Amino acid sequence: MIAAGTRVSGRLEGAEDLDVFGSVEGSIQLAGDLLVDGDARVDATVEVEHLTVHGVLVGDVTASGRVELHSTARVVGDIVAPQVVVHEGARVRGLIDMGEPEGQASTRRAKPAATTTPARSRSAPRSVARSAPAPAPRGPVSRARPVRAEPDEPSEPPPPAEPPEPEVEEAPAPTKAATKRRSVKKKKK
Repeated sequence: MIAAGTRVSGRLEGAEDLDVFGSVEGSIQLAGDLLVDGDARVDATVEVEHLTVHGVLVGDVTASGRVELHSTARVVGDIVAPQVVVHEGARVRGLIDMGEPEGQASTRRAKPAATTTPARSRSAPRSVARSAPAPAPRGPVSRARPVRAEPDEPSEPPPPAEPPEPEVEEAPAPTKAATKRRSVKKKKK
């Protein structure tokens, strides 16, 4: 336990649970659970089994179990965990990664990487290879950014865009003089 009014800077490692009532700066790596009290502040990279936050946590979190953010929690950083519970009133600024939904992990299989690519004929259709996303990191997590998957082979070029339709200008409304001239011509005939 880190008591209220106590400030710890550095790296905390352990196999037991830790309750923080004071403040911690640095990194926390536990094989157990971490509790951040309502009056506590943690500015650290966190790797734990389970995390419960009532106070302020600034830093990336990796949990092998559950992360629970109560109504008074304020979290700035990315969260990677299989279960994340955010209670009404809690505030989170960052990404939450809970992995693949059940049932989808088995339908997607990573394509084994080939060391050489066989030559393709011009008439052979090209396809875009899809692979499963990388597993969640086990070590400290850096700020995650969305990554666009690059295909193994170039895909077919997009179909040519259709030419835009020509714009049709509307004729201006006839003036009173033009209308009068038309009516005079009709009367003469």
